[in-house]
Amino acid sequence: MRHVIRPGTTSIIIRHVGQRGRGRHHRKRVVFATLLTIAVGVQLVTVGRYTISLMFTPGNIEPETVSFADGYSTALSYADSITHDDRMDPIFSLTTDDASAAERALRIVANRTCFVEGLDDRNDSRAPAGSGCLCKDDWYGAACSVPGFINRSPTPWSKDSLRLRSHPRRIVNAFPFSIEFDMVELRFAELAEVVDVFLILESNYTAYGDPKPLHFLDRLRNGTYASVAAKVVHVFLDYFPAGARRNGWLADALHRNHLGTHGLRRLGGLRLDDLLVLTDADELPRRQLLSFLKWHDGYSEPVAITYQWSVYGFFWGIPAPKGVMKTQEIQSIITIAMAVYVFRYQLYSIRTAHHFIYKHPFDVEVRNSTGTECL
Repeated sequence: MRHVIRPGTTSIIIRHVGQRGRGRHHRKRVVFATLLTIAVGVQLVTVGRYTISLMFTPGNIEPETVSFADGYSTALSYADSITHDDRMDPIFSLTTDDASAAERALRIVANRTCFVEGLDDRNDSRAPAGSGCLCKDDWYGAACSVPGFINRSPTPWSKDSLRLRSHPRRIVNAFPFSIEFDMVELRFAELAEVVDVFLILESNYTAYGDPKPLHFLDRLRNGTYASVAAKVVHVFLDYFPAGARRNGWLADALHRNHLGTHGLRRLGGLRLDDLLVLTDADELPRRQLLSFLKWHDGYSEPVAITYQWSVYGFFWGIPAPKGVMKTQEIQSIITIAMAVYVFRYQLYSIRTAHHFIYKHPFDVEVRNSTGTECL
């Protein structure tokens, strides 16, 4: 499946009004989400009720510094409290040299910071002296950091709100795997440059509950994916719920939540503004989209991706009424702050984030040890 996209909202203080205050505060609270489209026709659209100001100091996540308002516990489907006592030991730690990453991605031209990927650095007569960033075709913005498919999107937020970051967010791409070998190889080829961790769940049961070998783990161990093995975390699930033989959504929910509680929860060195990209194995985001999200502030979360349905190849789409391609919009991308403090590692709820947000009242404030806001 090829895709389209869209972001929602984020904030140092994440708030959501309860049932009584909804009518009064609705307009005030709603910050529009966006649907960023890809080469095949993607655009940014509206959803979400969270605002994230991203003015915090990046650092390690300290869940015990969260204070919850009365009634917030009713919004949590995850029963365990996150404390020092039940915190799991990391199985993988992210270490990023921000200075080196910035050196590769950014360049100073005439005292202006330019985004290398969108920068046309040819030294010809088209570049007036002191003009700063000269963009390649179909790249926009003062830093040449906005791809054309995003610039053409009718976003509810102004393009002027986008801000180029001095250091990147790290990206965790989490997905369950069964037998989609071709899609995994395409994913590694397309996204390995921008994804920092591939969090891959594999079970020794099929979707129907029949035992099966761990095919992906076998290939990972024999060196098939040697070029990306250093950033792949294999999450094993040795369980199949009895009811899932009648209702496949039970297994689907189990897989996504296990990716959170036994995968994401065991990654060390995460920052609150890093991004979690939750997909299926056959849902392939475009690299330019993730690169854009990685290096910008000013958009909102959750980010929803509208996938185009394809068969045999991305060039062969499934037709829908009126001659357009069939698409499916899925909320897929949130910050680590939202994954930890709002969804409490229960990643299945991300796919229906706007319903979850509307239904559950909460008021969460994250502070560092000195008491200053740090989310």
